[in-house]
Amino acid sequence: MLLNLTEEQIIQLAPDAASVKAGKGLATRAKWVLLEHSDRAIWGHCQGSGKTPYQTVIDTKNVAFKCSCPSRKFPCKHGLGLLFLYAAQAEQFKEADEPEWVTSWLSKREEKAEKKEQKAKSDTPVDEAAQAKRQAMRHQKVLNGIDELEIWLKDLLRNGLINIPERAYTLFDGIARRMVDAQAPGLANRLKVIQEINFYEESWKYKLTDQLGKLYLLMKSYRNLDLQPEEWQQEIRTQIGYPQAKEDVLAGETITDQWLVLHKRSLLAIRMPEQSFRHLSQFHSSRNLGGIQSCSRKYLRRKTLLL
Repeated sequence: MLLNLTEEQIIQLAPDAASVKAGKGLATRAKWVLLEHSDRAIWGHCQGSGKTPYQTVIDTKNVAFKCSCPSRKFPCKHGLGLLFLYAAQAEQFKEADEPEWVTSWLSKREEKAEKKEQKAKSDTPVDEAAQAKRQAMRHQKVLNGIDELEIWLKDLLRNGLINIPERAYTLFDGIARRMVDAQAPGLANRLKVIQEINFYEESWKYKLTDQLGKLYLLMKSYRNLDLQPEEWQQEIRTQIGYPQAKEDVLAGETITDQWLVLHKRSLLAIRMPEQSFRHLSQFHSSRNLGGIQSCSRKYLRRKTLLL
């Protein structure tokens, strides 16, 4: 199945604006001495300044690029040019048998993916008794953390919410770290969301009470976990911060489709004088190359209970 990308979507794949400009400059038939495709790849020979054309190939099932040029950018201008040309003039690409250099690269990619999958499946047998003991210990740690958080929330309300804006920068740090120690990172993340409310806005009171209410509801839900339907129990655990096994996620409703990462942003910030570091990574993918979503629904739960 070949890709059907728009120009804007291809631009999102480029490492920088200069590569986009150079790629568009190569998106003409005259620049390519060979343009072919199979059911899983498109490839071509781009005539550069040297005697030997650059060999460029794109895996269209699990989007990836490879080019024989010496560029350190990824994808390089040749890969982008090939993709721009295919998006605009797919009829220029002749269906053909894959040459050895294309087949070899695709086979290595498939082999690597298979080894990765086999490694994931070759886990040692689970000691059910030990696993149950660990789960019980974590459950108790989470409950203890929730008890501390409830006391903290009551003290917060007793002292009055009007004083929170002037203390918000450090007010939530300690209790958030305590929730991480209690193995409830989901609660810690909610506290950080509250900390990041814009307290200069008039609506901060409504946002604050809304987030505090949802936080308290999640705490109460976990305390009464055994009274909830089984499906809700799993969702509540997820909101608390319990990891989900891939097998459990795949056992639910899935969507099989092509997925392409269109954007990745990483931010590294240094806060002085503690010299502490904060790293933030954001990934976005697109289903059917349409609107942006946070990830494939095949691998993450779709529900947003208590959000």
